[in-house]
Amino acid sequence: MTSRKSTAMPPVALILAGYDKVSRAKRKEKKEEIRQAYDGDEIFIGQNKFLRDLNGKPVIQYVIDAVYNTRKRGRRLYDRIYVYNDVESFLRVIDVSRYDNLTVVQMRESVGGHWKDFYFNHIEYGQRVDVFFGDTPRITPEDILYVHDEFNAVLDRGRDHRGNRVSLVYGIVEYEDMKDDNWLPHRIKFIKRGKNAGKLKSFVGFKGFQARVGNMGTFEKNRVLDPLIDHEAANFVYNLRKALTPRVFSRILYHIWKSKKFDTIRQIKNRCIIEGDIIDTLLSVLTYLHRDDYSKLGGVFQHIKKNAARWENDIDGPLDMEAFRHHFRAMHHAAGKKRSS
Repeated sequence: MTSRKSTAMPPVALILAGYDKVSRAKRKEKKEEIRQAYDGDEIFIGQNKFLRDLNGKPVIQYVIDAVYNTRKRGRRLYDRIYVYNDVESFLRVIDVSRYDNLTVVQMRESVGGHWKDFYFNHIEYGQRVDVFFGDTPRITPEDILYVHDEFNAVLDRGRDHRGNRVSLVYGIVEYEDMKDDNWLPHRIKFIKRGKNAGKLKSFVGFKGFQARVGNMGTFEKNRVLDPLIDHEAANFVYNLRKALTPRVFSRILYHIWKSKKFDTIRQIKNRCIIEGDIIDTLLSVLTYLHRDDYSKLGGVFQHIKKNAARWENDIDGPLDMEAFRHHFRAMHHAAGKKRSS
């Protein structure tokens, strides 16, 4: 494992903003599956939602500006900022000359593909990377600095539940921490029947809380992570967050069953997941799929408590976009009235 000597290297920011390029033949099938998963809501499919206009700026530019303007003790926090999107489209819409440390990279076919390309081609061993998603335009430099410092408390300094040094952290947002500041109430839908009645449909049911996973995270490049990234395992973890469609959910359960983690299946069905157990299960599934040794890998979920809704509120479809436009117009109007007074 890479030692902690390398923390002198400045951290790097990775902004993920890829999207599916679905063929016309597959689009109808995909749309129907998404409608079932989102209770009839439409989701942007095969469209570069990150470049859509939001109150005079592309959606992703809010994220880039927040990352670019984050300072710690007066100095720029991130040495480099990498964005994965369609380069040609991106350069038509955003003036990259405004950002002297921004690199735009052509997106791959999946989140895991982005991580793999970035990990093996753009950073050094021992370098710290904070990961963000390009459709969370509510975040500010203050939010980013808070999350960065929260991750500092565990990354390569703490130990996970198995005693391994932590090199990979996923941020999660609890419903109770974001519900009073939520801009997207249309997404909050509850299960109506059965033993899980009253629990949230699109949140992961952990023991004692319900949460969403995956709009931010961090890692330090070291040899322990190499096979995880090489096999694009981020796709499997990301699918946990998007496990709304029956096909994806069934595939996840199948792999968990094949890895003989039957208690985890019960936890998932009862929406009462134990954090340590789900991490063990993920690593068992990856071991089963790829035959690699993940026994030394340390990973944790970090609960983001401050301004939690800003990390959960992303833009998946037209209803989300309209809600964001409404709130941004209201904020702009309120700011104008304050200046005039």
